[in-house]
Amino acid sequence: MRTVFLSNGVLAILYDENYYTRDIYYPLLGQHHHHSFGGVFKVGIWHDGRFTWLESIGNKEIRLIGSRAELNAQWDGLDIHMEDTVLIPQPVLVRHVSIKGPGFIRAIFYHDFKLNDYEAGDTAFYDPSLDAVFHYKGTTWFGIASTNPIYEYTTGRRDLNAVLPDCEDGILGKNPIAQGSVVSAVSIASPEFHYFIAAGDNYERVMRLIIELRDKNNVEAHFRRSVNYWSNVASEYGDDELASQSIVIMLGHVGVNGSIPASLDTSIIKFNLDTYGYLWPRDAAFAAIALDTAGYYTFTKKFYSLAFKLFGREGFLFQKYNPSGTWGSTWHPWTARSRKSLNIQEDETATVIYAFWHYFQRTRDYDLLGEVYDVITRAANFMVNFRDEKLKLPLESFDLWEERLGVHTYTIASVYAGLLAASNLAKMLGEYESASKWEEAAMEIREAIRNYLFDKERGIFYRSIRIDDGKVISVDKTVDASIMGIFLFNVFDVYEPMLESSVKVIMDRLWVKPIGGIARYEGDYYQRIPGDYSSIPGNPWIITTLWVAQYYITKGDCYRAKELLSWVNKVKTPTGLLPEQVDPFRGLPVSVTPLVWSHAEYLRTYMMRRNKQCD
Repeated sequence: MRTVFLSNGVLAILYDENYYTRDIYYPLLGQHHHHSFGGVFKVGIWHDGRFTWLESIGNKEIRLIGSRAELNAQWDGLDIHMEDTVLIPQPVLVRHVSIKGPGFIRAIFYHDFKLNDYEAGDTAFYDPSLDAVFHYKGTTWFGIASTNPIYEYTTGRRDLNAVLPDCEDGILGKNPIAQGSVVSAVSIASPEFHYFIAAGDNYERVMRLIIELRDKNNVEAHFRRSVNYWSNVASEYGDDELASQSIVIMLGHVGVNGSIPASLDTSIIKFNLDTYGYLWPRDAAFAAIALDTAGYYTFTKKFYSLAFKLFGREGFLFQKYNPSGTWGSTWHPWTARSRKSLNIQEDETATVIYAFWHYFQRTRDYDLLGEVYDVITRAANFMVNFRDEKLKLPLESFDLWEERLGVHTYTIASVYAGLLAASNLAKMLGEYESASKWEEAAMEIREAIRNYLFDKERGIFYRSIRIDDGKVISVDKTVDASIMGIFLFNVFDVYEPMLESSVKVIMDRLWVKPIGGIARYEGDYYQRIPGDYSSIPGNPWIITTLWVAQYYITKGDCYRAKELLSWVNKVKTPTGLLPEQVDPFRGLPVSVTPLVWSHAEYLRTYMMRRNKQCD
C-alpha cells in the first residue's frame, strides 16, 4: 500500500507503509519510471553495534500533511524522526533526519534505481570531489548527498545481492563504481542532517543542485518554502482535510507538459503486468473539472492544451496515452472496428469537450478556444455522425469500465453533454450554424435516451443496449452505477422520476453490506480479494459512492450526502490518500492508491456541498 505521495509535477515519489520509496518518476510522471518493480529504497539504523531496517520497527507513525511527509518511530532507546518533501521548483527530494538518544548512530540509505524503466546499462559511482553518489543512464541522472559528510558508501550489482548484506553489518564496503543492474548505499554518522536525492538531465545540473543544497541554511529555506507553497495553495479549503489534501494530490499529478496520469502507484503491475501511469482523457478531464471548480485554472490549461493535440484527424480520442502524448497500451481489439462500432471509449472524447466548456465558462479563455476550435469541430462532427441514423443514438464503443462493447447509457449521456458543450463553444465564436447542428443532435440523443434506455418494469436505466439497423436487438439489465451518467452530465433534471427510481435501485442493489460504499455493478469481479462474495455485488468504489452523494446534495438531501462523505473519510488511508476501491470485508484500500479520479470526485462533492451550504 502507498502511504505517501510527494510531487512538484516534474519529480514524483511514492512511499509504502515502511516509509520506503517504491516509485520515482522524472521528468514525465507516469512514463519515466526509475525504480525496480518490487524493489524498495530501504532505510536502516545502526546504533552502538546493533542494526535494524525500518520495516522491522513495529511502532511507526507515518503522516502526510499537504506535501510534507513525516515518520516517527522508536527503536533501541532512540526517537527517530524523518520529515520529507519534494522541493518547488527544483527536482529534489529532501529528508530531514533527527535521531535522539544516547550512543553512536548511523543512518543507512539503500537506493534501488532502475533508470528509464529497464535495469541494464545503469552506472552508479561515488564522486569524491562532491562527496556524493550518482546513478545515471543517458540523460537521466540522480545524485545522492547530505549536509553532513557521507560516512561510508558502496555500489554493486543488484543481481549479485552484495549491497544489502553490506548494509546490515553496519559497515559499507566503499566499492566506488558499478555498472549494469546496479544499486548503492550511503551512511551518515550523525544524529541530525538533511539527506537529498537530486534529479537532472546531466551531471552538471545535478552537481549544481547538490552544491546549493549542501548549505544547511539553503536547504532549510528551500524545504520551508516548498512546504509553505503547498500549504497556501490549498489553504482556502482547509476546513476539510481530505479536500485540501486532494488538491495537493491532484496538482502534484499535473505533469510539466499537462499530462495527468490516473495513478502513479505501480503495485498494480502484479495484476496485469501494466500500470495506471497513463493519461486517460476521461479521468484527467474529471480531475480538471474538479480543479477548475476550485479555481486552479493555470494548472488545467496545460492539460487542455495537451489534450486537444491528442485528437486524431477522425475527431476522436484513443483509449489512453503515454504522458508524452503517444498511444498507451490497450486491450480494445481492432477487430471491433466495423460499420457500427469502434474500439474506443467514446465517453472520453465527449468528456474532454464537456470539461473544456466548464473551463471556458470560468476563464473566458478565448485565446485557447481559438487555438483548439478546429479540433472541437472535428470532435463534435464525429459525435454527430457516429450514430444510428434511425434511433439517433451513438454507435457501439467500449464502456467507461473498459470491459464491453455496446451502446452504453453512461456513454450516451456523455455524448449528449459533449455536443451541448461544443454548441455553446461555437456560439462564443459566432459559429451559429454549427452550434445549431450540434445542439439539435444533442436533443435527439436526449429524446432517444428517454425512449430506448429506460426499463419501465424495473424502474432503472439499462446499463447498455445493442442496436442494429435502427432496432434495439438486446438490452443489458445489469444494475450498474455508471447509469449515474444521466445525472453527472445533466441529461435530465434531478427530480426526473426515471432518475429518482434509478438511484433508488442502485442504492438497493449495489450498496455493499456491511462495510458500506457502492459497487460498480452486480457481479463485478475486478480486483476481488479472497472471501465470500455471495451477497456482495463487488468491491465498493470511491467514485461511484461520491456520484450518489453528489446526487443527494443536488436534491438537498444533506443528511444522506453527509453519510456517504463520512464513509469516504472512513476508508481513506491514515495519510489521507484515496484508493480506487475498497476491501468489502475490512475496509482497506484495494488496487492503486492514490487514484486521481477518486480525489477529483471527492473535491467535486465537497465543492458542491459547500456551494449549496449543505451541512
